[in-house]
Amino acid sequence: MKYLYGVIFLAFGMTISLPAHALFEARLTYGLLGSKPDLAPLFTAAPAGSLPSVAPTYGLGADFIVSPPFFPIGVGLRYENMGLDVSSGAYQFKASYTRTAFLLNYRLIDTLMFLGPIFSYGLSHSGELKANQNGVETGKWTSDKISSYSVGLEAGVKLIGFHLGAEAGYEDFRWKDAKNSYNAASSQDINMSGTYAKVLLGFGI
Repeated sequence: MKYLYGVIFLAFGMTISLPAHALFEARLTYGLLGSKPDLAPLFTAAPAGSLPSVAPTYGLGADFIVSPPFFPIGVGLRYENMGLDVSSGAYQFKASYTRTAFLLNYRLIDTLMFLGPIFSYGLSHSGELKANQNGVETGKWTSDKISSYSVGLEAGVKLIGFHLGAEAGYEDFRWKDAKNSYNAASSQDINMSGTYAKVLLGFGI
C-alpha cells in the first residue's frame, strides 16, 4: 500500500512540474456576468414590485494569448458577445453587448495544469438595453462612454494540446450617460458590474 501511495504521489508531482508552456493559446469561452442593474429608472411608469428580476447576462467569447518563452506572463485580446432577455407580466428587459478587451495573465503554475490571476481592460464596447411594455418598445439606451475591467483567477488542465479550464472573478462594467432614443433629454448611468464565471476550451502551440 505504501508503494502504491508513493507511485501516486510521484505521478502527481510529475504532472504539476512537467513543463508545458504554450507560446500561443486560442480558446472559446462561455460565460455569465451577474449584473444587477437598477431597472426602476428604465421603466418610469411601472408599479413597485412589477419589474422583472435581472438574471445574469450570458454568451460566447474568444481569447487569444501570446506568451514569450520561459516567461510566465501572457498578453492578448478577449472578445465577448453577451445578452439576456427577462420579463415579468407586461414588462420585458433585454440587453445585448459586445466587448473587446486587452488581456493579461500570470501563470503561477504552467505545466500540464495551469493556475493564475487574469486581468482584462475594455478597449471597445457596443450594445443596447431595451425596455418593453405590453410588447411595445418604450425605451432603448446606448452609450459611447462604456468602460470595463475585470480581475479573476483561471485554472485548468492541458490534454495533448487542448486546454480545458474555468475562470471566475469580478467585472466592473459601467454605461455612463446612456441615452434613450425615445427621449433625447433622458440619460442614465447604468451599472452592469458583477461577479463572472467562464468555462474555457482551447488549444496551445
